[in-house]
Amino acid sequence: MTNRIARILNIAVALLQALVGVQSFVALPPISQSGRFGGFLLQETAKETQPDSTEDGIANGARIYLDMEVAGEAIGRLEFEIPNVNLLPLHTDNIMKLCTQAMASVDPRVKYIGCEFQHSPQFVEGFAQYRWGHTLNGRGRNAVGRAEERITDPENMRNCLHSVYGGQYYGLNYDNEVPKQIVDGEDRTVVLTVPLVGPGRGSTGLAIVRVGESPPEWRERLLLNSAVLGWLDPESTETLHAMARQTKGPPKVVGSGVL
Repeated sequence: MTNRIARILNIAVALLQALVGVQSFVALPPISQSGRFGGFLLQETAKETQPDSTEDGIANGARIYLDMEVAGEAIGRLEFEIPNVNLLPLHTDNIMKLCTQAMASVDPRVKYIGCEFQHSPQFVEGFAQYRWGHTLNGRGRNAVGRAEERITDPENMRNCLHSVYGGQYYGLNYDNEVPKQIVDGEDRTVVLTVPLVGPGRGSTGLAIVRVGESPPEWRERLLLNSAVLGWLDPESTETLHAMARQTKGPPKVVGSGVL
């Protein structure tokens, strides 16, 4: 820019000298390419700009819990870490509000307390039908939006889609975003999921999935058509085993909340 100004001023001086035509016209000193006009330094006025000040988004985490009993006997607490409530915000908010009973004063059915996990050979470890997961359907009354309407969040689902053999799942990437719980050299990672496809989608259902302990041919395929929201705290493993290894009856939620 400075060089351009210098050239323009030199041309203007030459034109002025030609128009006046006076030999005694005091010639103005040329403006150098360095921006000097005689003994003065021309400074280009800098355009004041504001740098982009976008801050990195900080994921907001949460912890939820379910207090469990079987056949009227307390067996312990299940605690789950949800590292990013904004990944699938509607589904996560629904789960958290069902835990805190935030809408129970409006509709007493909008809560997990009193609900039972499914209980059959498919959900009891040791039976041939066991599928390495435990499902809580809830009462089908959402705490987000209209209680009877399914939750949909297609844009956020597209942003956290993961492909595996046989299909796809959503939410946290099991390989890269879920910390592995290694015990005696074995992966015992357990994740918290919600269904996004099928009859239970967008409702009050959740599942506890023992991906790490499942046979190699199952693993991430257990997550198909669901979203991984978080993982089980390792301190809750004994409670999960107490649920999975008994035939007395369905595990029941007797307390819940957000820590």
